[in-house]
Amino acid sequence: MASASKTAPNRGVIHPFDGKYGTDTSGFLGPEELVMGRANDAHNHGYSAIAPSVFREACRRWRDTLPAVSGKIEAYSFVDVGAGKGRALLLASELPFRKIIGVELCEDLALIAQKNVARWSRAARPRARIRVVQGDAAKFPWPRTPLLVYLYNPFSCSLIERMAETLAAAPGSGLVDLLYVNPTCADTLARQAFFERLWTARIPMDEADQKADPYGTTSDLVSIYRLARARDHLGKRSP
Repeated sequence: MASASKTAPNRGVIHPFDGKYGTDTSGFLGPEELVMGRANDAHNHGYSAIAPSVFREACRRWRDTLPAVSGKIEAYSFVDVGAGKGRALLLASELPFRKIIGVELCEDLALIAQKNVARWSRAARPRARIRVVQGDAAKFPWPRTPLLVYLYNPFSCSLIERMAETLAAAPGSGLVDLLYVNPTCADTLARQAFFERLWTARIPMDEADQKADPYGTTSDLVSIYRLARARDHLGKRSP
């Protein structure tokens, strides 16, 4: 655990979000702790949860890229790829998405996420139904609605490449955005050219998030991407 302690010195800190809602979304798990002999196990980047202040601000900025008339959040399905314990799913339900779906390969994490959804549904007032799917994101059938696909640096660039190809070819509305936190595979997306980057920004955490961050950091780098044909459909508006 020495390397994990250096990577995430605050891995044992309980986030006030969990204290308030009785959920279990805090902590850090290294990639080696999630290897259970499944296909694509070796590609995972471990687990930690998004800072609520960063997530909310990133979603606000994403909404600003949508046309005022035709870009209604109620039309979009939010899909968290590599959902972990599900904190982003809970935060997403503060907004009126059409659907909220978390896809998680690890059975243990998916079970925790499902329990968190149940607790959240009792303690908060979610504006959309949340569903957790235990399975491989590479085989996930994408909803045929406009999509906001959320990525918190979940796995290796080879899987990001495959996922982007699948999204670009998927039947549906053709409206697909990626909300990518800590976008380590930005070069992969740029090389493929399926998705166009609308913006990248370093979003600061609020004080509570800074104190509870497993890595001891104070901000996250966030990018928004839009599927090229969706960009043509929605127009050229961006911040």
